[in-house]
Amino acid sequence: MTIVEFLFARLDEDERAAHAASSATGGPSRARADVDAKRRIVRGYVVAHEACMNGLGAHGRSAAPPPADAWAALHAWRRALEHLAAVYETHPDYEESWRG
Repeated sequence: MTIVEFLFARLDEDERAAHAASSATGGPSRARADVDAKRRIVRGYVVAHEACMNGLGAHGRSAAPPPADAWAALHAWRRALEHLAAVYETHPDYEESWRG
């Protein structure tokens, strides 16, 4: 399981639980908005990852590799995912390699 798959599965669980969120924490609408914001972060990583991997080409090389700032952005997105995943570190599918 990848960190992306792990996070999307946990966020699906969180969304199902959102209907029970108390008004003290903003209620269900705030809980769903929180899940949606986290999904956008995960999708941002997916887009950045695909852009960098597509720039490498089929054999790991291309005529014009992604610029260094694309790799820096990908690293920043990855760190964000590691922080999101840390919330679920007690889940049996959590992998220690995701610990930032």
